[in-house]
Amino acid sequence: MKKRVAIVSSLLACVVVLVATVGARGREQEPDRLCQMLFEEYVVGRGMINGSTVTAATHIVAERGRPSGFWRDVFRELQKDDPETEIGCVRVLGKMLEMDADAEDAGREAEKTGGVPQSPASREVGSEVVAYLIQRGEKADRFRVDQFVTALARARVPEAGELFRSILRDDTEKHHGASAKFHAAVGLAQCGEASGFQWLIENCDDPTPTISNAWPDHVATLNLDVCCIAALRGLSGQRALRTPQDCEAWWKREGEKPLVRGRVRLVEY
Repeated sequence: MKKRVAIVSSLLACVVVLVATVGARGREQEPDRLCQMLFEEYVVGRGMINGSTVTAATHIVAERGRPSGFWRDVFRELQKDDPETEIGCVRVLGKMLEMDADAEDAGREAEKTGGVPQSPASREVGSEVVAYLIQRGEKADRFRVDQFVTALARARVPEAGELFRSILRDDTEKHHGASAKFHAAVGLAQCGEASGFQWLIENCDDPTPTISNAWPDHVATLNLDVCCIAALRGLSGQRALRTPQDCEAWWKREGEKPLVRGRVRLVEY
């Protein structure tokens, strides 16, 4: 709860800065200009900035900048191949892609129910971004690859499947960590691939590794077993899954049926 309060406080602080800037500079400040300020000062800034403030600013930039086309500015910064700004750019683009996927899901659900989606059911971010993230993810070392995998897992695009599968195979000399494998498994499972579910089930009784960068919402700890079970609850829609035995029994019952029922809401503090 304290972490959530800190995030809200940081988010409000960013909004206060944003409003103050608008008041000081007048009407010439356009939405993209505001995104640029937050992006430069808090997301890829080189100073010492509180982590929760960075998270709050990243979310604001993603939410405001996605429909305005600011994703292009973030993408251009990423293409500069600057190690100092790379992670910030990938995080923003990952959140933008996640919002695109949410909009598409809402559109499909509205079609089924005959309702009207609250947001356009189309992707705002260009397909070249996903292709570039995959390309960079394939070349990234074991210390940075998880950032790309997390962003692509958020995007929920089947094009990233081979990258995800290669990380789970781990048949190179990179020796991928538990976080990268967890996010790759989530990415595969969200696209309906059995191998993603199977990896999560096989590791839902391993409490030793911890997950970094992003993890399922409402988890008590960041241990791998807790995160795997939480991910399986989100994917299956079965809130009663609480133990490895529950997950294994569910898979035996449901594994041959269509696999995608939900998604994993990844958060970070």
